[in-house]
Amino acid sequence: MKQHIRIFLVGAIALSLSACGQQPANSSMAVKAPEAPITNSMVTPPAVQPNQEVEAKPSEQGVSHQIKAYYGDEQASKLVEQNVSINYKEEKDKYTTALWTLKKAPADSKLVPLGESLGFKSAVVKDKKLTLDITVSGEGRLGGPGEALLLQAIQKTLFQFPEVDSIDILVDGKPAETLMGHMELEHPIKR
Repeated sequence: MKQHIRIFLVGAIALSLSACGQQPANSSMAVKAPEAPITNSMVTPPAVQPNQEVEAKPSEQGVSHQIKAYYGDEQASKLVEQNVSINYKEEKDKYTTALWTLKKAPADSKLVPLGESLGFKSAVVKDKKLTLDITVSGEGRLGGPGEALLLQAIQKTLFQFPEVDSIDILVDGKPAETLMGHMELEHPIKR
């Protein structure tokens, strides 16, 4: 019996070690949703593609909507605006899908994605106030100027939706003083 447990533990450790550090290849701007349902409450968008249709319209995959996405320039010193098309199945997923554009820059550019260290747990609008719950990974945190650009990008991304008049950013479900330790967060941030 002890031998079976030992073999099981060795197999489990080997399996977990073989998956460490592996990342999907970045072949385009498209961000695909996983096949299985998301169980850890992190939201992943169905797709983000550069420069496509101009208006929201139903499709087989849900709704396609053109928005403006924001990235840092090569030196991450100023925001650069790009038109992208996002696809989502349900209206409630529109905001997190739009925010996912902050995580990946267009493949053929030297633009810097500012939101790589962010995970989007939820984004809910009630009475024109969008409450955004995010998580910030230890890796990929930005300095003061980068954090300021990221906050501008989040605001510009979400305020392009007319139903959003204010944004309350929560970090792991709690109001935080700062996003990454540099820039003070207002609760809520108003248009």
